[in-house]
Amino acid sequence: MKNNKIWSICVLLLTLLLVLAACGKESDTPTSAGNDPEKIKAVFYVNGTLGDKGFFDSTERGMQKAGKELGIEVKTVEGGSNQADWAAGLESLVSSKKYDVVVAGTSQMIDIVKDIAGRYPDEKFIFFDEVVKDVPNIYSMLYSQSEGSFLAGAFASLVTTNMELKASNSDKVIGFVGGMDVPIINDFKAGYEQGAQYVDPAVKIVASYIGDFANAPKGKELALSQFNAQKVDVVYQVAGGGGLGVLEAGKAAGKYTIGVDGNQNPLYPGSVLTSMLKNIDASVFRALDLYKQGKLPFGTNEVLGIKEGGVGLAKDELYNSNVPKAIQDQMIDIEKKMQSGEIQVKSILK
Repeated sequence: MKNNKIWSICVLLLTLLLVLAACGKESDTPTSAGNDPEKIKAVFYVNGTLGDKGFFDSTERGMQKAGKELGIEVKTVEGGSNQADWAAGLESLVSSKKYDVVVAGTSQMIDIVKDIAGRYPDEKFIFFDEVVKDVPNIYSMLYSQSEGSFLAGAFASLVTTNMELKASNSDKVIGFVGGMDVPIINDFKAGYEQGAQYVDPAVKIVASYIGDFANAPKGKELALSQFNAQKVDVVYQVAGGGGLGVLEAGKAAGKYTIGVDGNQNPLYPGSVLTSMLKNIDASVFRALDLYKQGKLPFGTNEVLGIKEGGVGLAKDELYNSNVPKAIQDQMIDIEKKMQSGEIQVKSILK
């Protein structure tokens, strides 16, 4: 009986030693977003609404992909079209401290996010479509919309007098409809103008602004005016949800349009000939993946252009079937020259 007691005590002591060793090993491991055993929680605050078939929907695809492939718990909150609500809406998410990282973007949100990040220094932010400098808890990424729009302008310039395309006319006039007359939208416009005039210096660009990024009827009205009164036969829209009206106008007028941010070619096949892609979905997924690994460099920013795969043209089956082979070949040549640095695009934001 005595031996059994001694044996039981030895077993108990050995078990206790093993438990203590395991605890010591765990406490020596540094904790970070990359090895936290709890599921990472990320929230995307939309300063507007989903359903634009482009910018915000692309971001949402990146969030959902991160949820499925990285195991991150993702949530999206739509702030609506009233800008006065955005600051309070975002701060309510941040102050709840329910989320490890907050995803937000656009130039309209930059001051709001910088203010909130300053007052909540322990919270982390991923900011897209604008550069944020000198804020230690924000990682930001800007897409080279000037480079992507150079491709759109070169494409439009090739389209406007191509007689293989039945809706093209002989006038060298192309259109641009922006959401607002603000620097980032004008950077799209500047790239578009450079691309068009690289192909043909005689091409004229007609530009209009909706005044916001939601008014699709106004976008349609402006585009129809360009088509019907100003000899435009192809329009590039950079207007978020408001740009959907531009694409609708192209179909109604029997003319051509170029989409933006996401692949909008399928919305009006044969009328939307291509789209300038900001690969927001891929970049948001990449940022969340780096965050999960504990490698996302907060306090820094990146500019993603042609070389980095940040921007490009949508070349799907519709593009291949509706765009003349001669234009496709010329666009490939232009892209190669941009990637090699032979063609340099100027941004008005630099």
